[in-house]
Amino acid sequence: MKRVMCLYRVSTKGQVAPEDDIPMQRRECMDFILQHKDWKYVGELMEKGVSGYKVSASKRDAIVQMRTMAERKEFDVLLVFMFDRLGRREDETPFLVQWFIEHGIEVWSTREGQQRLDNRADKLINYIRFWQAGGESEKISLRVSAAHSQMTADGKWRGGVCPFGYKLVHKGRIGKKNRPLYDLEIDETAGAIVREIFELYVKAGYGALRICNHLNDKYPNPNKVWTRPTIMTILRNPIYTGRMHMNDIRSKPIEELRLVSDSDFDAVQEAIKARIPRQYNTQNRRDISSDGTTKTAMYGASLLSGLLYCKHCGCRLVGTFCSQSRNKGPYIRPIYRCYNGAVAAKGCDGLTVYSAKRIENAVEEAISGFFSQIQSEIHAVWTSKDHRQIRTFSEGKLDIAEKNLSRLESQRKALEHETVESIMGNSRYDFEVLTKLINDNKVALGEAKHEVDRLKALDDSNTNVSSSYELEYQQVLNWRDIFDNATVSEKKTILCQLIDRIEVDRNYQITIFLKGTKDDFLVA
Repeated sequence: MKRVMCLYRVSTKGQVAPEDDIPMQRRECMDFILQHKDWKYVGELMEKGVSGYKVSASKRDAIVQMRTMAERKEFDVLLVFMFDRLGRREDETPFLVQWFIEHGIEVWSTREGQQRLDNRADKLINYIRFWQAGGESEKISLRVSAAHSQMTADGKWRGGVCPFGYKLVHKGRIGKKNRPLYDLEIDETAGAIVREIFELYVKAGYGALRICNHLNDKYPNPNKVWTRPTIMTILRNPIYTGRMHMNDIRSKPIEELRLVSDSDFDAVQEAIKARIPRQYNTQNRRDISSDGTTKTAMYGASLLSGLLYCKHCGCRLVGTFCSQSRNKGPYIRPIYRCYNGAVAAKGCDGLTVYSAKRIENAVEEAISGFFSQIQSEIHAVWTSKDHRQIRTFSEGKLDIAEKNLSRLESQRKALEHETVESIMGNSRYDFEVLTKLINDNKVALGEAKHEVDRLKALDDSNTNVSSSYELEYQQVLNWRDIFDNATVSEKKTILCQLIDRIEVDRNYQITIFLKGTKDDFLVA
């Protein structure tokens, strides 16, 4: 009697259910064994949710165990439902079959019979069979990938772990196997935390670790401990702009799922790139800047840390504190220190220590004045005569065009009435003359309608532009108040976006270098 070992495999976990693929394979194999009088069933191995294309045979426990048993001569026949259950890799599976045969094991399939290697034709058939199976796997992979790409582009949730800030709800979609398909919906409680995370990173200048500490203190929960990788995953995930994504594919924004504006999300991505260490920037991220420069440091002891430089030596001033003992107790004052000035060998003739309060007050006053100047110029443009006349001029042309259209429509009705009278013999106009006048009127009427539609669209556009200008105008008017009332962290963020560097000399003469001109801000 030949001892028979059966091998069953399914590629996905969804096929592991009792009513699915493995019971079918077992039944086929058992029936096939009964057809051979000299065969005896001795055992079986199964692989649940193991891809025969992606996973190498050396990493498949069932195959490793089956080879060990073959070396011990514990069975004589290896039986599978179809040969692709052994694998689908043309560079590996044919040689796996050859290995079993060379070790005295017959390899059988219930549907394809015995695989023999008696001659070169058998070896070629053996290879072609698994080459074809590998091609089918590639086609399946392409079809699945294309389907997922289309689902992503259409804004459909493809499944997986629900992102923090959302919840899964069933909205009526049913899958091919009559199972409910779920869609994303904003979870207001968790969504508020996501908004807070982006707000802290963009506007308050917090880093990921600082955000973790803030959330763990504010929302204590033994089952939810915030960590830096979690924060970075949230900050990098475009789903929070309402876009489904898969690799480089992005859907159009779904406003019902939006938690973060595009501008805030883009600002976060730029900040993340810029906070990468200088050495990593230089070696691996030359797309950030040609010289590997990094973003201005935002977490020094003082407001201008990372922005302030000594005008004498070009060294960056470091924000720190100076402690002094007084009768009332220790006195601590913020300072900026030039370490080149502190070392005589460095040759800096500037001060060693600068008063932080004196410099920061001067810079804040200058920036407030800069915002006030921008507000004045924007106000002058907004209240100008030309700006006020744009909409009035557009409305006047539309009114004339609508009156012309109304006149032509009245003329058409009159001509149609006169044509009926001409047919009945009661008109003094010739029928052919009336027909020509009607055709001319039809052409003029079409042109008039087109002109009215064009002017209406232009009027709507002017209305939208005017509303947009008015909204931006109101925002600009608040720039100075926003800056004056901001926290230190928020002021740091604003200054880092506005200022390239600040230089100060020993006489406290301060020079501010902006990242753009005043006209750039007015155009923007």
